[in-house]
Amino acid sequence: MSTQEALNKFQKVYDETYDDVLKYLVCNVAKVSDAEDIIQDVYLALFKKIKKNTNKEYVFGIARNKLKDYYRFAYKYKEKIAPSSAEVCEQVPDNLDFLNDMIIKENIGFIWTYLNKKKGVIGKIFFFYYYEDYSLKEIAQMLNISEGNVKHYLYRTLKEIKEQLEEENNE
Repeated sequence: MSTQEALNKFQKVYDETYDDVLKYLVCNVAKVSDAEDIIQDVYLALFKKIKKNTNKEYVFGIARNKLKDYYRFAYKYKEKIAPSSAEVCEQVPDNLDFLNDMIIKENIGFIWTYLNKKKGVIGKIFFFYYYEDYSLKEIAQMLNISEGNVKHYLYRTLKEIKEQLEEENNE
């Protein structure tokens, strides 16, 4: 298989599997940030083996193994693995003035830190709702909890975040 054929095959498998693999990982990690690291490893491993016969089950097999490896390593070294606030803030638009940009970055960093202190399911709900634009019903089905619980976690946490930000701004 030529290099171009391998690249085309990789792109096809990537396009067909990325969303499902990301959902699988987010639903099975303790923190959403862990899924970002693992998915990179999954597709790197896939790219290295792309000349083999690859399909969706093969990609999910890689994802399961990378998920196990990731937590085995994290447990062994007892490290808390979380992205820096700079990584979280990279998605902030550049067209804002400097003061607004700093306020937004500070708030995103605060929210990320706050979510990491909460139950893992709350971070997953925020990820699926705000980053992936899933409905509350879809999130409930993916996480195997009731839609009412999803709403409760989402709105209660939003209220807590708002109160914390208002409290900090008043100080």
